[in-house]
Amino acid sequence: MEQINEIFFGEHGLTSTSADHLANIAQEIITCHEEKLKNMSFITTKVDIIGSPAYSEKMVNIGYDEIFLQQIPNLLEEMIEMNAFCAWIREAIKAKNSELKKLDEMDAEEWCKKSGIEFYKEPERPKVLCASDIIARMNIKERNEYYQLEAAAATIGKCIHKDGTLSKARNELQCKLVKPINTDGAGREMLIYSHSPSVGMSQVENLFFELQKWHRSNEQKLNKIKFSIKKLVEEENLKNMQEYNVELKKAKSNMMAQLATFNEWQIKERTRLSNLKIVIPNNLQSTYDKLTLLEK
Repeated sequence: MEQINEIFFGEHGLTSTSADHLANIAQEIITCHEEKLKNMSFITTKVDIIGSPAYSEKMVNIGYDEIFLQQIPNLLEEMIEMNAFCAWIREAIKAKNSELKKLDEMDAEEWCKKSGIEFYKEPERPKVLCASDIIARMNIKERNEYYQLEAAAATIGKCIHKDGTLSKARNELQCKLVKPINTDGAGREMLIYSHSPSVGMSQVENLFFELQKWHRSNEQKLNKIKFSIKKLVEEENLKNMQEYNVELKKAKSNMMAQLATFNEWQIKERTRLSNLKIVIPNNLQSTYDKLTLLEK
């Protein structure tokens, strides 16, 4: 409970229901006195019609007399007493309702924080590792080798693959050796092209197959590293998930126990707050006694 609200409550005093009932009686007294003061007038007024018999005037307003005039300070004093009593009771009930509302809205995490105890919650799900995470762990030599093999595979592959420059030139040479002459156009404007190899076919074939061999060797090394990376990723992800599941099971067990403890505390605390008595200050005791007599 907030310190500002503790002042209203104690072991001995009024229940909220009793206090509210007495405050309603006090409010009735205030309303009654307000009506008296609201219609206050010190003028007595009579009305008559010209030509009417003597003493036929009618009383339309009777002004308050000296007796009432002397009662005004007493009325105001009693209103002050009742207003002060109502204010104390209303604020006390408001404070209790506020504490009950905060208690109802409290969750286990907030309770743990205020109680200074550890709040159990589900462990954070492990990050799913990928190849880049494993590569990031490599030392300088390992990572440089990996990047070099990737560069070699991409560069040589681009040259010898079906649409690569060397592959296209090789195919073109093979075609021109079979058909060294071709024409373009017709009649006197016909152009005749004759083709001859600038290097031997065997030289091109030797280079092509050497590059293929080099490419396969690079890819084998690269694939071996990629396979080991893939294996590491799978193993670590599996290990991390297994450890996570063990922690999750333990955390859920702790969470359930903690939630049960919190729920039990919350019920007991609500009962305690509901049973708190509203204390009556010494300077309001006479007002309380007066209202208690009126209640009877």
